[in-house]
Amino acid sequence: MTFIRLFTLLALALIQSACGSTSESVTALDQRVRELQDEKEIREVVIRYGEYLDARDYEGYASLFAEDGVWTGGFGSFRGQAAIQKMLEENLGKPEEGFINKTNFHLVTTVMVEVHGDTAEAHSRYMFYIASPDNQPVAALAGRYVDEFVRKNSRWKIQTRTAYGVIPYDDGNDPNRPAGLWQPPKTSGSRLATETKAEFTQRKSYEIFGFPMVWRMRATRFFMKRSLIFPKG
Repeated sequence: MTFIRLFTLLALALIQSACGSTSESVTALDQRVRELQDEKEIREVVIRYGEYLDARDYEGYASLFAEDGVWTGGFGSFRGQAAIQKMLEENLGKPEEGFINKTNFHLVTTVMVEVHGDTAEAHSRYMFYIASPDNQPVAALAGRYVDEFVRKNSRWKIQTRTAYGVIPYDDGNDPNRPAGLWQPPKTSGSRLATETKAEFTQRKSYEIFGFPMVWRMRATRFFMKRSLIFPKG
């Protein structure tokens, strides 16, 4: 009789232990599934960022940020969705109805995400392509993004985004970066001293992701004119 009681107690203990392990496994699995879902949603935000910009959908672009989100790039630093949208409209111009971008696009890749509950960090890289005179895609810029995300009302939003130039190099944290908005140039003796607002806007359209492009565009045009990039025959 004692043996039966001991056997029963042992069986109950084993069952209880197994149930506890199963419960812990299920909890860990649920947590991992949620993390994977969070990472997927954040990656989609990073990709949509480039998609909205290429489509000149400035409202959609700004909506990816938190209400007090901060964007830092070639035009300076701007806080809030309204300020970010206004920055794009003033510097890049509002697109015509039915606009289709046939001249440039952004390729975003190597998106790395680390989730910490309701906040997250994301690192990604991008290439900016422009159309050559022969209507071929030419890589013009290369850079990276450092993002801080926050979960707002069950949706992931960009809290801060800083763009860093890789080729050519540019430090997104440099406190001496130009503010970005056009002002009459004060420096004499250079082409920029006579740069108009229209010329500034055109030049800055290649700097939206964080760094100057004057010298790069000059070099690209130089080689294109000599058919060294796309030799014929």
